[in-house]
Amino acid sequence: MPIYEFECISCGHRFERLMKVAEEAPACPSCGTAGVKKLVTPFRTNGWANFLDGMEKKVSPGKFK
Repeated sequence: MPIYEFECISCGHRFERLMKVAEEAPACPSCGTAGVKKLVTPFRTNGWANFLDGMEKKVSPGKFK
């Protein structure tokens, strides 16, 4: 299940929620208003860093002993 970030339209409170994809947007935990908007958040991963570390280990293995 992905983590979604929301912002309340009424009070501006930002919060995160672990939800199913088809699940309805939650109410604001701060003021209880049902009017929240889903924010666009970047997908984060450390895959690129792992790839670069693996390549460097192949190129200069003495550095990682």
